Amino acid sequence: MSKRWPLRLGLALASAALAFVLLGEAALRTWRPASVRLFEARVRGSPGERVIMIDETYEVHPKHGVFQVDPRIGYRPVLGGAKYAPHGAQWNDYALRKPPGKRRLLFIGDSVTDRAKLITALSEQLGDAYEYWNAGVVGYTTTQELAYYRDYLADIPADHVILTFHLNDYEITPVVFELDGQYVSVHSRIGNTYPNPWLLKNSYLYRFGWSWMVSRTGRERAESMESEVQDGLRALRDLVRARGADFSVLVLPWLAPRAEWHEPEPRHHELTLRTLTQLGIRHFAFLETLDRAYAAGLPIHEQGVDPQHPSLEFAREMVKDSLLQGFRP
Repeated sequence: MSKRWPLRLGLALASAALAFVLLGEAALRTWRPASVRLFEARVRGSPGERVIMIDETYEVHPKHGVFQVDPRIGYRPVLGGAKYAPHGAQWNDYALRKPPGKRRLLFIGDSVTDRAKLITALSEQLGDAYEYWNAGVVGYTTTQELAYYRDYLADIPADHVILTFHLNDYEITPVVFELDGQYVSVHSRIGNTYPNPWLLKNSYLYRFGWSWMVSRTGRERAESMESEVQDGLRALRDLVRARGADFSVLVLPWLAPRAEWHEPEPRHHELTLRTLTQLGIRHFAFLETLDRAYAAGLPIHEQGVDPQHPSLEFAREMVKDSLLQGFRP
């Protein structure tokens, strides 16, 4: 037998693999099943497998000068840009050096924090004895909030860090990349492996295989998202304390009558409260506030029927109840 047979075998196997890839690519580009058409809908999928097309109507599109792509946490604010100052919080009239006689409140979280309804309601109650620093970032998960606080908010000497926690924080930190002049945010992974942006953009065979694997690993991914929230809250607690500040969490309910909540919303709300209790983190919840507001016919949503963003009227009710529960910023 020729001594070159291993080389010939290797070449034959490589040729077969290349033929499989080429034929697979050709077949999938002709067939175009849903699993390869990941980027045709504006929003596709549920938490843990969501794909979002970030066109120019989204505030997070880099064109607006507010956010930029970040390889570690998907995206982050442009510091010193259109909305966020060099210190990492949104532009405000306060000096970075904290004045004597005032307590500085630093608010972190997602779009609920960013839209500032709770901050406005709290300032109405507490007045000018406090400074209100808004470092909320649209769409952030607990893991992203931790990373942003750790890496970009260290220069702000806060007395009290207040996290607005929403049930949509149970999500995966996205991979963000450019595609045909738009940006794509992929909130998914298999185990600890994130998708390869180049292959997602260029290979239908990779998209097909990735989608197939994602569809069969939902339970593991859901469990990992819950673990990441717990780990993120623990790390935030420790880091805030290490920086010499108090730490509190405001746990928002899903903004719908409780009879209309669907899994995993009730379980995640209960899990969040249990986790915060176990971690010894001061926190406040608003289920009874929600029930009373619906019974009284108060406007709940900032606009339309949006279960994520509270109206100023409902934010005022949550602030009043938190103060009655002993919240002392």
